[in-house]
Amino acid sequence: MTVDVLVVGFGPVGAVLTALLGTRGVSVHVVDRASSPFPRPRAAGLDDEVLRLLVQLPGMAGMLSDVSPSTRATFLGPDRRLLLAAGQGRAELGVPVGAFLHQPSVERALRAGIATLPSVSVQLGVGLRTIDEGPDEVTAGMDDGSAVQARWVIGCDGAGSTVRSLIRADFPGRTFSQPWLVVDTRSAAPLCVPSDLAFVLDPRRPGVTMPMPGGHRWEWMVLPGEDPDQMVRAETVTRLLESWIDPSTVTIERATVYTFHARIADRWRVSRVLLAGDAAHMMPPFAGQGLASGIRDAAALAWRLTEVLAGLREPCSLDEYELERRPQVEAITTRAIRAGRIVQTTSPVRAAALRAGLRTASRAPGLGHALRSGAARPRTRLPKAMRAPRGHGGGRWAGSVLPNPQIRTAAGETCRLDDVLGPSWALLGLGVDPGEALPPQAWTWIERRGGVVLWVREPGSAGRRHQHRPSGCPVVMDLDATVLRMRGRRGLPRVAVVRPDRYLLGVFPPPHIADVLTAPGNG
Repeated sequence: MTVDVLVVGFGPVGAVLTALLGTRGVSVHVVDRASSPFPRPRAAGLDDEVLRLLVQLPGMAGMLSDVSPSTRATFLGPDRRLLLAAGQGRAELGVPVGAFLHQPSVERALRAGIATLPSVSVQLGVGLRTIDEGPDEVTAGMDDGSAVQARWVIGCDGAGSTVRSLIRADFPGRTFSQPWLVVDTRSAAPLCVPSDLAFVLDPRRPGVTMPMPGGHRWEWMVLPGEDPDQMVRAETVTRLLESWIDPSTVTIERATVYTFHARIADRWRVSRVLLAGDAAHMMPPFAGQGLASGIRDAAALAWRLTEVLAGLREPCSLDEYELERRPQVEAITTRAIRAGRIVQTTSPVRAAALRAGLRTASRAPGLGHALRSGAARPRTRLPKAMRAPRGHGGGRWAGSVLPNPQIRTAAGETCRLDDVLGPSWALLGLGVDPGEALPPQAWTWIERRGGVVLWVREPGSAGRRHQHRPSGCPVVMDLDATVLRMRGRRGLPRVAVVRPDRYLLGVFPPPHIADVLTAPGNG
């Protein structure tokens, strides 16, 4: 078998990467030693950037009806009284700002969607054994004796990655000695428990609680001297649940003890082999970004691979994948470790000081409002090296995520901006007809990539008699001016350059666009 890309590992990260490549027409073969998705929940929540990506994939259109929206995280004292509530910000991406999910259900839906993609083949119950790299392709030997020839191999095979071992990449970092008990329950009726993610700052036994579709999750710190095997027994789990609910009203779906890791592979690419997800990095769960980070890997890798395979980018440009993602992963991992230190406080003195500090922060006029509204929530941004080329600026929006507002098309249809953008690059004329403003080189560049060029106009302008489109460029109306605000206070004509993963390269005066698009790194 010969394919463009071999994906090793069909967990959620491998499945998302496969779907992203398959929808772009890339030939993909995916293998996994497991014959079916892991049957029990692991990841519990995703943020809006990742939800936005997922709902665009085959089989995932109904995902939002099967998740529990989340708008804030709370910190509770030992008596479970609220100390501080941290909001997650405004919903500007067309999806909830956060959501709790049932991972097995999401994986099943995603696999069903992938099965409809003609360029994708899936082989389960078979694992990778060897990799033999040639100048133009990789021969991958499977443990059933078969072989696959691929131009690129992507290891999405988890923390114990065979791919990482075969390319001899080290996996430095820390394994935390502090284990946690995780208990997932299912219930037929709603439970009288917090409806938000809640960190229980109890020095006697720190805990975390969160809703899940059709159930609830509790996490408790395993104290020094406690036997992990004893902690997962029914009598122990029942005793811990009794302080929250009547255990007879729920079914225990899973009870397991986890030890957390903070590790990042020393290299994510060796020639034609790359790593993504847990194969490339692992982090403690306290920032809720483990799975989300892996899916961001898939998004950052898919469009680059597609362009390399199409001859639109040089293979060496795949080095940008790690240059972009590593700083983001390192920052999130640092945040997760710091959050873990707060959550896992067992000193009564330090815990009392922490509770006092959180109460003070909550009541402080400026800080309290920023925390409650979500204005203080850190947003993922592209590293500076991955934004607009030097000398072209790009404005304060460079490196941020494109909003996804409601728009109205020229035909009168109301939809989301994502619904008309497609899977490739986009150029958005903000208050300017890009068909007239863009130089020929920019048109050639975007057309080679199957990109989209739109004229985004002010609310109400699409219905005016003097609607003038000499270029024939499609017009959409930004119904609440969410995208148009990127022009700045002066409202000057600008063109937004949007990558396939919905990050903004920047917002530029029209004459700069050709130089921006053809700069090194963009092809």
